[in-house]
Amino acid sequence: MKNMKYVGSHETTKGATMKNTFEIQNATADFSDYYSKNSISANTQSKMETIDFLAVPTRYEDQRYYFAQETVDFLKYCRIESPEHTFDILSDETAQIRSLHSFDIWMPVIWVASNVLLPLAVGLISNYIWEKLKGREEEPAKVDVTLLVKNGAKEKSLHYSGDATAFKEAFEQIDLNKMWSDDNDA
Repeated sequence: MKNMKYVGSHETTKGATMKNTFEIQNATADFSDYYSKNSISANTQSKMETIDFLAVPTRYEDQRYYFAQETVDFLKYCRIESPEHTFDILSDETAQIRSLHSFDIWMPVIWVASNVLLPLAVGLISNYIWEKLKGREEEPAKVDVTLLVKNGAKEKSLHYSGDATAFKEAFEQIDLNKMWSDDNDA
C-alpha cells in the first residue's frame, strides 16, 4: 500500500479553521532502543504479544521516551468501558508522562494487537474525546493520536492530528479493510 495522507480543514465553533491531517503508513514497530535505554524486562516486552491494546512511549528531542499526558486516564477509561479486553502500558515502572499545558488532547501512541480490534480502538478514542470535551464544546481543541495496528505480519501506523470534533469523521472516511491491500489507494 502507498503511504496516504489526508489533509482537510474543519471549521471550529468560533469560526476559525483548524487543519486536520490523517496519515496511514506502513510501519514496523521497533522498540529495541526504548527497551535497552530503559532496561525493560523480558516480561514487559512480551506484552506486545499478549495485550490487546498497549500504550507505548514516544521518543522526544532529548532522546528520552515519554508517554502522552492522556495515557493513564485513557487506559483507566478503556478498562471501565471495555472490561473484556486487555489494556496496559509498555513500562516496568512508573511511566514518565510528557505534560503539555493546553486544552489539546495528547493521546498515547496505541499498539493495537489485531486489525479486528481497530474499530473498537477508534470507538473508545472517539468516546474518550467526547468525554473530555463535555462542558467545553465551544472551545476549539486539537487531538493528536497514533495507532500502530498489526494484521498478521503487516503493521500500519495511523496518525490523526486536528480538530477533536472531527476525529471520528476522519476515520469513517477510510475503508479500514482495504488499507491492508498492497495496491490500494483507500
